[in-house]
Amino acid sequence: MILKIYLVRHPKKKGDEKPDVDDNTKDNPVGSPGTGQTEESKVKGGLDKLFWLRVGMGVLAGSLSAIIGNDQVESTRVVLGFGIMIILFVVSYAIAKSMRIPIPISDKKKLITTGYGSYFLMFIFCWILVNTLIHPDVGIATVR
Repeated sequence: MILKIYLVRHPKKKGDEKPDVDDNTKDNPVGSPGTGQTEESKVKGGLDKLFWLRVGMGVLAGSLSAIIGNDQVESTRVVLGFGIMIILFVVSYAIAKSMRIPIPISDKKKLITTGYGSYFLMFIFCWILVNTLIHPDVGIATVR
């Protein structure tokens, strides 16, 4: 017994037909009309840059907190670390304002909320990592 499979192409419905559009976007030079960025892509690109700026500032804040806090008394390290974190977040907000991202007035809080979770997590991660690298002699043996 031989099983035969036939591939049958079903006819398209009248509503599913694509209109014939002459797409010459490959032929247009870069600076010609029609290839410009839309307002939405400018906002998205600006917010992406802001996100990665905040990630980098979080790494910087965590590293600075560990390095500067190395010489401080243990009780002031936490205050100093979170102070550096807040100051660098305000600096990143000032940089975000100077980037002039075309955000509607109703969405102005996006300058603050974009990337703040990643900023905080990178701050904590780098603070712990750099502090561990600075003090490799402190380990389980000294805790006992």
